[in-house]
Order: sequence, then structure tokens, then C-alpha cells
Amino acid sequence: MSASSFFWLSSLVTAVENGHGTRSQFTHISQLGLKSILYKRLNIYGEDDNRWLNIAKALAKVDGDVSFKLANYYIDKQDGTFDTNRSVELWLLQAVRLGHLDAKVLLARIYVGNNQLLAAKKLLLPIKSDLSALTLLIEISLLKGDVKNVEYYSSQFKTIEAVNQKNEHQHFYKKLEKYGIIDSQILETETETETETETETECLAKIAPFATNLDNLEYFEKLISSPNVKLLKPYLCFSSVKYISKVELDCQHRKNEAIECNESIWQNKKDLINNRFVAVLVDEGGANVNSGILYIDSHDTEEVFFHELTHLLGFIDEYPLPKNHFRCSEVQKSMFSHNIAILPRLYQGSRKSVRQKILNQLPWGKYISSHTRLLNKTTDGWLLGTSDEEIDTVGAFIAESCNEKNFVSIKALKQRTALRYFEEKFPDLYMLMLVDNPDKFLMPHFTHNILQATK
Repeated sequence: MSASSFFWLSSLVTAVENGHGTRSQFTHISQLGLKSILYKRLNIYGEDDNRWLNIAKALAKVDGDVSFKLANYYIDKQDGTFDTNRSVELWLLQAVRLGHLDAKVLLARIYVGNNQLLAAKKLLLPIKSDLSALTLLIEISLLKGDVKNVEYYSSQFKTIEAVNQKNEHQHFYKKLEKYGIIDSQILETETETETETETETECLAKIAPFATNLDNLEYFEKLISSPNVKLLKPYLCFSSVKYISKVELDCQHRKNEAIECNESIWQNKKDLINNRFVAVLVDEGGANVNSGILYIDSHDTEEVFFHELTHLLGFIDEYPLPKNHFRCSEVQKSMFSHNIAILPRLYQGSRKSVRQKILNQLPWGKYISSHTRLLNKTTDGWLLGTSDEEIDTVGAFIAESCNEKNFVSIKALKQRTALRYFEEKFPDLYMLMLVDNPDKFLMPHFTHNILQATK
């Protein structure tokens, strides 16, 4: 080989390394069998070297493995910008065109994360004999609430998994059984352990938790086992978390509205016997409690979950309630919650008799010291309210829940609590009141919701 030919061939490889290689130059490299040099240098250079990136981009046009490697390079570098996100998809699509199976599965998973379920399914159906693809097809069917396809793909999964028997796939199938998505085939020893645990669990009110996909099911379990929630263990406990399709839930809310679903469906759930409440975790929506049913979404923290659980036990919000809230329409006829009372603003009569009348209407009345002021003398009568200066005492402080012209909402403590801000503490006083009257203000049984929904 002449010196000029050698330098020409060397310049072709150098052009690719520097990112200046043209299509025709790469064609020459391929025809002359020089791609092996590029592969060798690809393995020599690190991914932080621009020469590696330039060679990878050239080879990725004809090599699905390199395209896939390049996509993963951009995933590692991903910073949420359009350019990096687009590069990931671009090189995965190139790998897919070159028949790379793992690229199809990874791209489909990205599509699922972006709620592009149809695009993901189109990628996966031609390779549904692959267990990773079948796993995603089952997850997509769960997201869509397509129970028939869940059963169909699960039966295929079990047949193929019996041959492959990879731990990750066995674990996935166990989750389908665990959450009641498919008929349980769990070993008898595991079932016996579960039964013993449930028998030992005693509490005031049992909750049946449901979620709409595998991620939500696992997240719900995490919330239930959180330290905050364990504080309520003597009063609230949980059945096993189960799957329910969002199609069956038939929720009508937008993502920025309070979660609202069709509650008549619960009359057909035979496994809810021995449960007083139902808890549902959906993808999006505002957390709330409607009588015997609690709703949260996949973005809610354990503090939010704890806050909503206290509503089931009879605690009411200490932030401003909506103007049309039924509790804000009139003075209470009797006590209705552990932490809030709705009472007249002004009273007539002797201080002693008025004070006793007020104490009789406060669930925390017995914890108020005889030295704590509840009333202030005005020209119009006795004005209800403990002074804000009496910070470290139990009294009758004005709450934000309801405030009308002739009546106000009253709370026991001046301090902010978990009923006002999720991240605040649940006071020891509230736990004492719960011990005093654990079932006095409990929300009604979830069958109340069914009756209301079916009227």
C-alpha cells in the first residue's frame, strides 16, 4: 500500500472520530472492511470522550446494539430537556428499525411512562413471546382496566415463564397473584402466614385498600407501612391491598379536582366483609374523604394519607372549608368531631353558666383548666374565644374552618396541627381525645356511600 493510500484510509477513520465523517466516507470504510477499527476504538475510548460519541453515532446507523448503547448513553446524561429526551427516542427508534428487541421493550416502557399506551402496544405485540414484553402488555392492560387482556396475557406469561424461570419474572407473577389481579397460586405456607397475621390484627375499624396499577399498589403498601400511619394502629388497620381497574371505578373528576368515583360499584364486592371503610389510590386528583370512602392519588405523601385517615376517625380540617360545606351552615346541634366545634359568637347570661354551657359542647372540655379564659366581656354580651396570648394551653381558640357573622369554629389549641398543614404534628391532646372516645365520631360504614350512590 502506498503512503498516500495509507494516509487517505487513516483520514477516513479520523474524520469519523472528529464527527466530520460523511455518508460516502462511512460507505468507503464499510467497503474497505475498516469498521473493525472503529469498533476497536469505540471500546478504547470512554463515554466521556467526544470521539466515542462520534464513532457511536456513525456505527449506530447500521448496528442496533450500538444504537441501543447510544440511547442508554443519553438516558444516563438525561437532564429533562427536549434535546436529551429526543436523542433517547431517536436512537431507540433506530435500534428498533434494526430489529433490537431490548430497544423495543425500553422504548415501549418510555411510551407507557408518557401515557402513549397505543404506541407502546404496537411495539410490543409483535414480540409478545418475550417475557419482558408480556410484562409491559399486562401493565398496559392494567392501566386501561382491560381485565380480559390481563387474564389472556397472564396465562401466556405463566406458560412461557415456566420454561424460562427467571427470578425477576417469577417475582412479577407473584405480584399479580398477591394483589388479586389473577387467581392466587401462592404456596400454602405463605397463605397460612398471611391468615395468622390477619387474625392477630385487631383494631376499631378495618380498611380495604385498592389501587389501579402495579406501581400504585406497591406505593399504597408503602404508605400503609409508614411510621405516621402506625400511630393510628389501635384504631385503624388494613386488609391486603387489591387491584381495581379504573374502568370499574368510573371516576369523573379532572386531575385538579377532588377525586370522585362511582361508589355504587362496592355493593358487588363480596371480599369487603369485615371492612368498615374503603380506601382508593388513583393516578391523579385531590385527596378527600367521603363518608366511609377515602381517596388519595399517586403523588400524595404519607403526611397527606395520615391527614385523610384522621378524617375517618372523626377529625375535621382546620383550614378554611368551602362556603357551602354543610358544617358551616349553622351552629352545631351536638358535638360532631374531636377537634372542631361550631358555636355562637356571642352569649348572654352569667359568666359561670355560659362557661359551663360552652364546656359541655367541647369534646376537649375536660382538658381545659379552670384558669383558662373562654369568654370576653363586651357591650353586646360574652364574646367567645381564648386569647391568642395563651399559647401553651387548651382552650377555645378561633379556628379557620368556618367563620360566619353569628357563629365561629372553635379548636382546642392555638398551635398549627396536621389538620391544618400536612407536615405539622398530630398533637398529643388529639391522641388523648381519641383514647377517650375512639368510636364517637367515626365516619359511617362504606355501605352508607352505596346507599347514597344508588338512590
